[in-house]
Amino acid sequence: MNDIIDLKLTGIAHGGEALGKLEQRVIFVAYALPGERVRVQITESHKRWARARLLEILEPSPSRVPPQCPMFGPQGCGGCQWQHVQPDTQLDYLRRVLKDALQRLGGLKNPLVRKGRSAGPAWRYRTRAHFRASGQGGLGLNKPQSRQVQALETCPLLAPDLDALYQEFNVAWDGLRSVEMMVGRDSGDKMVILRTRNDALPLLEVDFPVSILLARHDGTMQPLLGETHYFETIAGYTYRFGPQAPGPTNIAAAEQIIQQTRAYLRARPGQVLMDVYSGSGLFLQGLAEHVSMVIGIEEDLAAMENAAFNCSHLDNVALHEGPPAKVLRKLLDPIDLAIVSPPDEGLGHRIAPNLARLGARRLVYITENPATLARDLPQLQRANYRFLEATPIHTAPQTYHFTTVALFTR
Repeated sequence: MNDIIDLKLTGIAHGGEALGKLEQRVIFVAYALPGERVRVQITESHKRWARARLLEILEPSPSRVPPQCPMFGPQGCGGCQWQHVQPDTQLDYLRRVLKDALQRLGGLKNPLVRKGRSAGPAWRYRTRAHFRASGQGGLGLNKPQSRQVQALETCPLLAPDLDALYQEFNVAWDGLRSVEMMVGRDSGDKMVILRTRNDALPLLEVDFPVSILLARHDGTMQPLLGETHYFETIAGYTYRFGPQAPGPTNIAAAEQIIQQTRAYLRARPGQVLMDVYSGSGLFLQGLAEHVSMVIGIEEDLAAMENAAFNCSHLDNVALHEGPPAKVLRKLLDPIDLAIVSPPDEGLGHRIAPNLARLGARRLVYITENPATLARDLPQLQRANYRFLEATPIHTAPQTYHFTTVALFTR
């Protein structure tokens, strides 16, 4: 513990840290890059791995660039992990992280993983963010690997409208725990969700249109001002979202995900598409015009209500509310295509076998966690679904967060 060592870094981990090996132990180093030789201090030690603090860069990577935000770094804000990495290199890291998960956790020998893709600006793209009270009279984000909050005057990832909203609400009072903000990029809608100690009601005065809600400890939302939903345009379609089923944080990336999913499915008229874990209907509405019928299955009531609203003008969309495994086993009509976007815990029991039973020949799996996909590979393989390829979409540039779109066929 606290040993100082020189280390050659060779890889990148999901979480944004670079890694190297010392005597068969993997050493994780934040704010360093693969290919660099660094001097580090061990701060956390285990039998097979350790975590170290970067002390000095002995041989820098050519992919290293100066960060744009003065709050970036181990003593500052923990919202970003890769501001010091060239954008194109960030996309290569996504491919490496995803391929490693599919090989090491999923058992695939040489999976085809495309280079990461991005869409829209690398900065000023976020239309939704969640901030905590800093204890310094304002809001901020957690420091790296800490519960302490770094106060922020602004954030270079916020879209202009969201940054303007942040400036209006960048205050804190005794009892405030956190503030979540979201804006409609095209609609101009603004929504703020407050979380307070003991559900205390704040005294607020605003002189511009905004919806404000209080998130209560029992899970309900108490409207304080304005509407209970906001609207966003994605890939030319209008969607309603709300506080319990919000929209994407990066609209351009969401459009890229829809486009990649459509390309993988090769949907055509006459086919039936099933979307399991269909959420607020992002793919239901985005793909309905390309097939004869779309079937959505969703357990979350708030998301299902959004989906019903978003698809109310379509006559070829059928919605089923309930746990996907229970809903699926009752369905009998054949389908041709399927989309699954499960939570982090993965596909529910017998999801893949039931999709195979219904006849889905092409399946697109979408997840924000590559380990989730890797863990679900055995279930998919037992249902005779064969992995063909995957494409990572960089939904949050300057961070390690991305969405995987993977194609299976049977």
